[in-house]
Amino acid sequence: MKITLTARFQGEVRRLGQPERLAALDAILGLPRAFASPHSHSGIGLRKLHRSGIWEIRVGLGLRILFGLEDDTAKLLLIGTHDEVRRFLREL
Repeated sequence: MKITLTARFQGEVRRLGQPERLAALDAILGLPRAFASPHSHSGIGLRKLHRSGIWEIRVGLGLRILFGLEDDTAKLLLIGTHDEVRRFLREL
């Protein structure tokens, strides 16, 4: 699985503290394993959020990463709180 980052996602990651960045990296690196083994995804909270193909993974208690899937590529769209995720989904 390939992983690409949008400019928005990169900017949001830059604003995070070191512990959140490391947790985000750990969750992102777990994506291929989560899709390869459907029962192992519960640890990162992988779930489909929107019919347009937007997925979510958890980064700790307060942060979520949203991404889209196209073929074998995960395009990371947003990292943010629950409220930021809701706002993003309303804009779709």
